[in-house]
Amino acid sequence: MAEIIDKGQVILNWHFQEFEKHDRSPLWYFIMFGISIALLVVSVITSNFLFAVIIVMFVVMILIQDKKIPAEIEIKIMDAGIEIGNKFFQYRDLKEFFIVYEPPILSNLFIRPKNKLTPTFNIPLLDQNPLKVRDTLLEFLSEDIDADEEPTSDFLSRLMKL
Repeated sequence: MAEIIDKGQVILNWHFQEFEKHDRSPLWYFIMFGISIALLVVSVITSNFLFAVIIVMFVVMILIQDKKIPAEIEIKIMDAGIEIGNKFFQYRDLKEFFIVYEPPILSNLFIRPKNKLTPTFNIPLLDQNPLKVRDTLLEFLSEDIDADEEPTSDFLSRLMKL
């Protein structure tokens, strides 16, 4: 039987897109196609067929994602934890948070779970006041004050429009 958790009162909430839908030009597709072909040639020359399969899967995933419409997700910061979509995370399962605020390029909340196998949550702040979000979360979680940049993987994904 599932454990019933009292989530408490909603302190802050907002909606955001499941993922950012990038506007990719024909040039972007041409460059990515060229890079993919070059990597496939290298993988065949070096007899690394697993790498070739990974490249093909990556290209197929990008093409499928282009067709997908991002879902609207709600985040709720509550007394007992944070609800992202239909998943609830108690504060005891979360390690820390940090906010990267560099408008108009970036305004995101990052939440790190204690479980190292669970990825860091990247949540766009959109029109939320970052100071209000920070002050609210400081009541429940510690802030990683050394983190002042988005993770490299997120930066590269944003840069390459992936």
